[in-house]
Amino acid sequence: LFACASKNIGHPGITMVVVRRDLLGKANPFTPGVFNYETNILAGNVWNTIPTFNVDVVGIMMEWIMEEGGMASMERRSIVKADLVYNTIDGSDGFFSTPVKKESGYRSRMNAPFCVAGGDETLTNMFLVECWEQGIVGLRTVTPFGTGIYLRASLYHGVSYEEVVVLTDFMKEFAAKHSISKEVVVEQSTAMVTPPESLPVHHALDKLDLCCTMDKNQFNQINKLSTSPDTVMGAAMDSSMTWPKNLKVNQYSRLAHDMFAPPPNVSDSTPVSLR
Repeated sequence: LFACASKNIGHPGITMVVVRRDLLGKANPFTPGVFNYETNILAGNVWNTIPTFNVDVVGIMMEWIMEEGGMASMERRSIVKADLVYNTIDGSDGFFSTPVKKESGYRSRMNAPFCVAGGDETLTNMFLVECWEQGIVGLRTVTPFGTGIYLRASLYHGVSYEEVVVLTDFMKEFAAKHSISKEVVVEQSTAMVTPPESLPVHHALDKLDLCCTMDKNQFNQINKLSTSPDTVMGAAMDSSMTWPKNLKVNQYSRLAHDMFAPPPNVSDSTPVSLR
């Protein structure tokens, strides 16, 4: 049995192997020592230089799992967290959907794939941005093959039940805000689903050359789209805001300001002395 360490039992870069003892001693003589389980066992698993940091993290993670009730507790938590996400998807009247049907019996407890409004790009991007503003990140994984229409809710051991509740509550809120009736879908089946409230923003962006022509008022209008506080104290005073939201969104705001702020008016600036 092979177990990838990533996220559930430790840091990426280490693999756990469980092997029956009666299978040892039968390796091909040309098998490199690092891949020969008998060689590793006889050397106490230190036949070669091990990734010490990764191993140490696994040890810390194992201690935490034992303190939390062991594997039985992890399994119960995983079932409850996965059910919460899949029930939210199944109960969204088609707004959210997953390619893995419930009757298949193959739904993952660790990674729940889902798409927004059938993969609508505008709503998907809006969902990701608003999730990010709530401190919910990591739903889209960029691969060498692109992104695709499906997002992924990762439910590893380190993700608490309360954090999954935050995600599913927001999913319900987003679906209620942006869902359209089935009759409208049938009548406008060839039309792109675009939230009305997003149209002014799209029109504003279409008319702007962000690198050159955006004046201060236009930039401030777009900058106001983020509802996060401007300071850490602002987050502390408002219990509805999470720390990740405060820190990440404001970091993004600063980056956006540096990238898209209009250049200073050269005529109004004071000449720089080169002395």
